[in-house]
Amino acid sequence: MLEGRRVPGLGVGGRYVSHPYYRGELGRLLGCDPYPGTLNFDAGVDWRELSSRCEPIVVKETVWSDGTRLGAVYAWRARVETVGGEVEALVIRPLLSRHPPTVLEIVACKRLLEELPEGRVRVRVECSGAR
Repeated sequence: MLEGRRVPGLGVGGRYVSHPYYRGELGRLLGCDPYPGTLNFDAGVDWRELSSRCEPIVVKETVWSDGTRLGAVYAWRARVETVGGEVEALVIRPLLSRHPPTVLEIVACKRLLEELPEGRVRVRVECSGAR
């Protein structure tokens, strides 16, 4: 279980989740068209430590048709506690992130911001790897 607090983003998560490459890859993992944004939280654990304890699914780096380099993303299937119950999601860490190493992001099929109890984030990471 990861427990942390919501932190402000850098304002770019929505742009990346909306990119056709990431939208397709994350959508395939979630089974939906992901909400075009991320919820950032300080998990209190370095993403490298999490990846050593729980093998991530890797969205591979690629170069898009316009020459843009799109970095790899580590992803873990997860369940996020909300005021209405648990929501299936992905905890992600873009490897080109400018966030501190304890800040992770959540991608889900819907917007979660208003559904967090008092801005606290509780996430149960599933360590089973890819489906």
